[in-house]
Amino acid sequence: MSGKEKIIKAALKIFMIKGYAASSMSDVVVEAQLSKGAIYYHFKNKKDLFLQCIDFMFEEYERWKLETYSDSIDVKEILQTYLGSLAMIHEFVGHLTGTEETNIDDFYKLMMEGFSKFPEIKEKHNTTNESIMKRFNELLKIAQEDGVIKPELDCSFLGFMIIAIAEGTIVYHMLSKEIDLEIVGNKLFKTLWTGISTEKVK
Repeated sequence: MSGKEKIIKAALKIFMIKGYAASSMSDVVVEAQLSKGAIYYHFKNKKDLFLQCIDFMFEEYERWKLETYSDSIDVKEILQTYLGSLAMIHEFVGHLTGTEETNIDDFYKLMMEGFSKFPEIKEKHNTTNESIMKRFNELLKIAQEDGVIKPELDCSFLGFMIIAIAEGTIVYHMLSKEIDLEIVGNKLFKTLWTGISTEKVK
């Protein structure tokens, strides 16, 4: 791990636990166990560090997404993996920060704070979702042409609906920790697939 990545992971841990506004560069110095000069060698100020942390998160998410969704699996498996992997975001957050001290709630609270303070972060998030939605739309359209998806359905809207279901579930989880994301994710997939596919229910 490079010195810069070490700083970013330390900063992400601090930002997730304390929030952007309550965090300081001194907090990052202590967490990274590096000198203040080493921090400022790579980052101009707290805003610059935060924005580069967000860039790192999106880059890692893209890498994680490519590993999770392979072109070799069909649309049913991709949807099952996507909705079933909601619980795996906790592992992704742990990978980002290098610790089990942070969790999915910390991740989404930080993202919400980032959206409110920095429009460029919201734009990155929207671009990522649009990329996923476009891929879903393409796969669903192919599946529809192959007779796997019901012909009367609007596949472009289905892509939007799938993203909305996933993000809505995460927000609900933040508000009510009583739900098990793995169980709910699998139930969401089964309900969705029953509604959109031409497979006969056994």
